[in-house]
Amino acid sequence: MMGARVSSNYRIVVHRVVAWARAIGTNGFAALSPSASVLNSPDTASTSGRWMEEEFLCPCYYTDNFFVRSLGRHVTYDGTSSGFDAAHPDLVGDMTDDRRREVHKELEEELERRRGHFAAARQRRAFIAANYRPLHPNVYTLRDEFVDPRWIELAELARTHRSKDALLEAAAGVVRQRPRGVFAFPALTPRFCELMREELDHFEGSDMPRAHPNTMNKNGLLLYELGMYDELLTPLLERYVSPVAAALFDGGEREMANGSDSLDHHRSFTVRYEPEGAGKDVDLAYHFDDAEMTLNVNLGGHFEGGELLFGGLKSDGDEKHSARYPHFHREGIAILHRGSHCHEALPVESGKRTNLIMWCRSSQVRIRYCAMCGRDKITTSKLE
Repeated sequence: MMGARVSSNYRIVVHRVVAWARAIGTNGFAALSPSASVLNSPDTASTSGRWMEEEFLCPCYYTDNFFVRSLGRHVTYDGTSSGFDAAHPDLVGDMTDDRRREVHKELEEELERRRGHFAAARQRRAFIAANYRPLHPNVYTLRDEFVDPRWIELAELARTHRSKDALLEAAAGVVRQRPRGVFAFPALTPRFCELMREELDHFEGSDMPRAHPNTMNKNGLLLYELGMYDELLTPLLERYVSPVAAALFDGGEREMANGSDSLDHHRSFTVRYEPEGAGKDVDLAYHFDDAEMTLNVNLGGHFEGGELLFGGLKSDGDEKHSARYPHFHREGIAILHRGSHCHEALPVESGKRTNLIMWCRSSQVRIRYCAMCGRDKITTSKLE
């Protein structure tokens, strides 16, 4: 789930709790935990292991940051049309009745998707594992030849130079910081990028079931469902992302990131951008990520446009968000930044661009704090 820069913190706790219960449905807060019927189903037995994304889910998942495509913005939604209209009079005031019904329908469908997301994802993963024949089976396992040697060396340096300044000095010429708090470095080899693009195209050309990668992107794949976590992406997080993140975000008000030194799980997916066309993602609106740290790797393709623009942190005032700093993303290059660092993507003008996104998370943080609504899960108070 991605978030609008301004969340719904103005709502009082009582209203939020009532909305949570209403939106989750008749199963109440039990819907926040894995269903026994799902975990024990023979159709999903092969995918019933621990899934930390689900385990640390915040109830705001069912009420906050609903991206309405027809409006191009995030809204709150308590599960009722009347509640939405009352909470957003500025949006619905000038709408026709038909237009309002369209927005209500879009919200209802998104809530139903969220309610059933984890069960459906497990079922899709099991079905894909049993029925899909990969084009490149070797791309599902992390190999040294897939990782740029400079990232391998950078990770080793990060383990011994456990501060940003020391690491940047030791890895001079490898890591680029622009703007502040956004780091770019070579990550994946051209061969891996080529194999991965071919594998993704092969899967998308099949009749396998799939879901949108997130609420803002239509085109792309959830890599959990393709079975790419255990042998490819989780080792990538442990061996290379985690040590580099811990060193680069070691301290300082703007550089410190909660959980950067304890990343232990992730939500990973791909996104694809193409020029204007039916059902295609052309660009990406300004937002922050549901992550302690985000790793964004350009998997390549021939394209023009699509530059990334970075603004301020989620907690910054408006003046920090008025400026945008462009970042030109090349094949195999990773961009590492705080999940709360707001950003957007300009339209792709021609060709096709594919990116691998890892929302890197820390269970030490998420057992208590929600990166989206900003509340302490134990006290339900807003954390500054």
